[in-house]
Amino acid sequence: MPRHLTLAAAALLAVTAAARAQEFQPPGQRGGGATGGLRFDIIGFSTRGGGQVNKDEQVVLGSTVDIAELWSPQVRLRPSFEVGFGQRLTSIHAALEVIYRFQPDNAPAIPYVGAGVGYYDDSISHHTWPNLVMGFELPFRPSYNWLIEYHALDRLGRHRFLVGLATRSAGGS
Repeated sequence: MPRHLTLAAAALLAVTAAARAQEFQPPGQRGGGATGGLRFDIIGFSTRGGGQVNKDEQVVLGSTVDIAELWSPQVRLRPSFEVGFGQRLTSIHAALEVIYRFQPDNAPAIPYVGAGVGYYDDSISHHTWPNLVMGFELPFRPSYNWLIEYHALDRLGRHRFLVGLATRSAGGS
């Protein structure tokens, strides 16, 4: 039995050493730069919190992952997920959105707009409907940006305002 523990510890040490040797390269610093088609990768990740200001006011926590570039580094496909907590209801919103970023990742401010299809469930009703997104990112640290976002759900019937952090490229500054 101790021999198995020794082998497991040696394997864990080897994996840890290999993982430590890897260096994160933000998307904007990778070679190649030019794209013309689809690129699937984890391009960015954000975590955010805020509130739904009408129709069952709620505190909202959510996250997104940019999973693809669609023919341009500024057009991104991202799933998003939000959980809302209110006095009467708890809601879940999951969506797939296409976002257009008006500036590259290394710009000092990055406004964006997007649209998608989302599923909403608050245990009383559940719907699938189009949703709109708009927001902007501001630099915080070399690989992190602040973000402020507005999410319109339910054919503009529910309004969510969110603030959070996003991982992006290190930028040029």
